[in-house]
Amino acid sequence: MSDTTNKTQSFADRFAKKDSTFTAQAAKDSKPQTTQKSFSEMATQKSLPTKPIDPQKKMQAELIYLVKGIDAGRNAWYYVLIERLKLQLFLKALNDDIIHLENYGKILYSAYGEEPPVEITGKLKEEYGIQ
Repeated sequence: MSDTTNKTQSFADRFAKKDSTFTAQAAKDSKPQTTQKSFSEMATQKSLPTKPIDPQKKMQAELIYLVKGIDAGRNAWYYVLIERLKLQLFLKALNDDIIHLENYGKILYSAYGEEPPVEITGKLKEEYGIQ
C-alpha cells in the first residue's frame, strides 16, 4: 500500500479486521458456549471443599439446627447437632421459654449476636455438606 492510499482511507477502514481469517470464520460457525458461569457461581466453586465429605457427617447434616435466643439478656445463636433419638423431644422443647440445648445433643458453635458469621456457616458446609 502506498502512502496516498492510506490518506484516502478512513482511520477505521485502515485498521478494520478482515473477515477472511480462520478465527473469524470459526467464531461465526461455532455455537454459543453453554458453560459460561456468573461471577457468583465461580466464587462459589472456589469455596467448595477440596476434600470429600465424610458420609457419616453428611447423614448428620439434617440433625444440625440453628437456634436463636436470649442468653444472659443478650441475643445469642447456637448450631446444635441433635441426637437422632431426642429429635422429637427437642422440637417440642423449642416452644418452651427455657431450653437446655446440651440435653438434646452437642453444641457445635455458639456466640452472642443476631446471626452466625459467614465463616462458621462455611465451616459447617465444608464439614457436613449442609446446603
